[in-house]
Amino acid sequence: MKNITKSITGTIVGAAAALALAACSSSPSTAPEASITKTSSGSNAQVRINPTDSISATPTVIVSADDEATLESWLNGNPISNGITVDNWCYPENPDDPLWCLPNRIQLENGTAFDFYNGNSDVIACETYQDTIFYSVYLHNNTIRKKWTNPWFNTEMFAQSKTQFKESCKAEFGDITEDTENTIACNIVVQPSPSHDNGSANSRQYFTIHYTYNYIDSYWNQFATKTIEACRIRPQIEPIATF
Repeated sequence: MKNITKSITGTIVGAAAALALAACSSSPSTAPEASITKTSSGSNAQVRINPTDSISATPTVIVSADDEATLESWLNGNPISNGITVDNWCYPENPDDPLWCLPNRIQLENGTAFDFYNGNSDVIACETYQDTIFYSVYLHNNTIRKKWTNPWFNTEMFAQSKTQFKESCKAEFGDITEDTENTIACNIVVQPSPSHDNGSANSRQYFTIHYTYNYIDSYWNQFATKTIEACRIRPQIEPIATF
């Protein structure tokens, strides 16, 4: 398969740090929607946000059109293959450390989203002030491992997510290999692509068997969109009642 070179501003260091943050998080599992309660005193009524039930209200973040376009490209996903090469080089202000760059991050209304792609894996994540949610697809040998870590699986917002993930795994003839309170994973065995060797004697003189595995996650958009939803949702404030 022809190598694909792609410039991105992410590093394995940044992605690993985010994954470690998600794994080690001990924040309580609460729904990301803000809970709004009406209170009244005489003829006056007011709306308040109950911080014990929800996230705190944050200033409105205006997401630029360029960031929206970048986010849309992340949600479209990338091909996974052991035949894809991605250029991870970047040139920050420190020329002595040319491989160091932070992940490509976008500040959304209620958190920060980032995506890291390196050819044989793709990761998208949402970081809020409470926790980190991430969805990843990784190729190892002939096996695709899809993993979704989400501390809010038991909330109404993600109530159907595990069921949908299991159904998608079954549809791809995969096996659920992990199912805990915060994590679910699926392994899918993929078949090698046909060899493009021309069959001539010269081409086989020093021929070494090397299989190419290619995979497109047809469920990427669905689960990636759900992953960043907690970074996009805003408090829903009820109108002030009049008496």
